Amino acid sequence: MHSSAKNINIINVRITHKTARVLLMEAVAFKDTGSTLKTVRSMKNVDECVLIQTCNRIELYIVSEEGAKVAKAVKEFLAKNAGAMVEEASKAIEYSLNGDSLRHILRLTSGLESMVIGEDQVLKQVWDAYLEARSAKTAGIVLKHLFMRAMSIGRRVRKETGINKGAVSIGSAAVELAESLLGKLDQKKILVMGAGEMGTLVAKALARRCLKPIFIANRTYARAVKLAEVLSGKAVKFDKLEEALVDADVVICSTSAPHYLLTKDLVSKFIKKRQNKNDLIIIDISNPRNVEKSTQEVERVKLYGIDDLQLIAEKNKQKRQKSVEKASKIIDEELILLNRDIKIQSVRDIVSLLFSRAEEIRQKELTKALNMLGNVDEKEKKIIEDLTFILLKQTYAPIVENLRSAAKDDDKKLIEVAIKLFGMEPN
Repeated sequence: MHSSAKNINIINVRITHKTARVLLMEAVAFKDTGSTLKTVRSMKNVDECVLIQTCNRIELYIVSEEGAKVAKAVKEFLAKNAGAMVEEASKAIEYSLNGDSLRHILRLTSGLESMVIGEDQVLKQVWDAYLEARSAKTAGIVLKHLFMRAMSIGRRVRKETGINKGAVSIGSAAVELAESLLGKLDQKKILVMGAGEMGTLVAKALARRCLKPIFIANRTYARAVKLAEVLSGKAVKFDKLEEALVDADVVICSTSAPHYLLTKDLVSKFIKKRQNKNDLIIIDISNPRNVEKSTQEVERVKLYGIDDLQLIAEKNKQKRQKSVEKASKIIDEELILLNRDIKIQSVRDIVSLLFSRAEEIRQKELTKALNMLGNVDEKEKKIIEDLTFILLKQTYAPIVENLRSAAKDDDKKLIEVAIKLFGMEPN
């Protein structure tokens, strides 16, 4: 068996709200993330992979012995998924290697890459993505270590900087947008379509402002009832949705439905029955979009989407500038340690082989010695066995430490010498 110093490249290929419009993000998005993970893992020179896919980002984290070559292949794979928009996608897709990739994931879990700076939701999204990859058996020891550390650092940033205080989710940004358009939302009739994760965030953001009435509509009525009870709102059945829409001031749509729930024709019909003198504000933060874009052509209807939340995001960013500076310093500190730990992974197989061979020899010689001694009771046997184990451990501990130090210092010559010295060369 041969075990050499392995080149470990951490690759990040991404398309995000910073470089792509919503329509393009929807085109690139994968319908079956589990299948996508297996497809990427089967690509040449890909050892591990994790896919993060939300309404604001599609990111792949990859471990490979190759660097730029694999990154370009994965970028092409992402772009092709956009179909007719492949050329636009190719321009919007970015990739980072090694230190830059590590810095990016730390910024991501710290909330610095989010549309709304400091949001907490991204932590769950990142961890869920890792768990899915682990379940699909596409994430190994390197990405496990990377994602666990990234989560820990993200939590540290929030604890020490307070960057997540205030309105820090897309849901709360949608509420801020409604406030900026209508002034105070007191006594405005607000309808939230969707009682899932994003819908819950929207409803909670409304409840924190003590805004009533809040109406919750969801295809699963029981779920709408449950959320409405928690927030002192009112549940609406989907087949009675038009009744709620007729008098609503604001509709925030945040479902996971794969089709339009509000079309131009539907909105045109109920807007004619409307007695409310205010314009109807519709904010669609669903992915894919649940409100037909042409709805904005209907008189007295104002339609806003995720792209419009950029203004709110910029406002939050300015408020949090000091927290961002503190977070960046923490990331700089942690990045040094993370880089070191990833490099140590490159000699993991060598260390494992070294110990397994030594243990094999120890067991073999221990058995011989015990047979030669004859009648040895269990206490004496344990003393001898412990002695041989301690000798092995103390003999090899400094060797292992030196190998790890060599990996941290990129001293591949020393590692190759150790491979030859301990007879771990290929036959």
